Amino acid sequence: MKRRLTLCFVGPAASINLRRWVEWFGQKGHDCTVLTVEPMLPNPTGSWRQIDLSGTPIGGKIGRLVSARRLASTVARLDADVVHVHYLRGLAWVLAAGCPRPCVVTPWGSDVLQEQGAFREWYSKALTRRLLSQADLVTVHSAYMETAVRSLAPGLGTVLRVGWGVDMKRFRTGLDSVALRRSLNLGLDDPVIFSPRLAQPLYNHELLIRAMPDVLRVVPQACAIFTEHTADDRYIARLRKLADHLHVVKQIRFVGELSYADMPRWYNLSAAVVMMPASDGMPSSLLEAMACGAVPVLTDLAQYDELVRDRINGRRVEHNPKALAVALVEVLQDEIFRCRCSLENRRLMESIGDQDREMEKMEALYYRLAGAMQRSHAQGAGACAQ
Repeated sequence: MKRRLTLCFVGPAASINLRRWVEWFGQKGHDCTVLTVEPMLPNPTGSWRQIDLSGTPIGGKIGRLVSARRLASTVARLDADVVHVHYLRGLAWVLAAGCPRPCVVTPWGSDVLQEQGAFREWYSKALTRRLLSQADLVTVHSAYMETAVRSLAPGLGTVLRVGWGVDMKRFRTGLDSVALRRSLNLGLDDPVIFSPRLAQPLYNHELLIRAMPDVLRVVPQACAIFTEHTADDRYIARLRKLADHLHVVKQIRFVGELSYADMPRWYNLSAAVVMMPASDGMPSSLLEAMACGAVPVLTDLAQYDELVRDRINGRRVEHNPKALAVALVEVLQDEIFRCRCSLENRRLMESIGDQDREMEKMEALYYRLAGAMQRSHAQGAGACAQ
């Protein structure tokens, strides 16, 4: 029986993506701690713990320096088998100076992609590059992210693919969405278009609103649904104003910040799931939507090339409302295509997107790194004895 690992994670505990990762290892019996300046509220209970390093009344750069000092001392005190850095900005940069334990780094997207503002500060690119170069292991979620990382740090050796994965038991087809339809005042056959990404300008939700007049001329009962995760209130106000201006308000719903536990039902409700960001990594929401059988309608970013092929298991469209409207009308009117996509995308996620399989791969890597550290210590002790 393999020994219990002590794992230290550095990253935003408020993010469901990091929490899913940590919870998997906690539930396997490993000792898991997250060091963060973005804590989960309320505090986690059960399989893992967090240490909030932001608890200081000092703001700005001085506050960040205090948090950085706390991180360095806490990492040393925890004496973890492995330190795993998720999201390579801010607090994580402290470890660019060196980490006393085997260190894994996993970029998410906006921490290494120039077009998402990764390098706003004059020093950020150098620190991120050094953090990547210092790591014992770099993992990425997609081929596009590997290309971005290698471009940023050309001397890197092996970069391994470990995806977020999907909880295939939770995110599945066939879930009942009748109660959701009633709560939204929708008929049983009214087609739903779901835009699940963060309520931020990067994700271009206005493209769907601008597409809706053309969609409704052909499919008048269609309804577009927008979540309000981490909402930019001014952006939401602009979206509402645009919907009013285009006279599509009655066929638009803003549904607030949905819980992770509720997302499978929303994906099952949806005939099409729209994602039209200006830039992207490999979003968990796309994988989860596909596991639930929804048809992805995506902009033509290279990031999605390895996952969704146009007219095979989804639609890929130019970045404009007209192209989006044409694709949506085709999807909503073609039940056979939707059924084919549902079967293919579920099969694809079972093949390459299973969270258990991805985390088992990561667990093996943790053991390998921890074993290498143990062997190094043993050899050092032997040399001292001689």
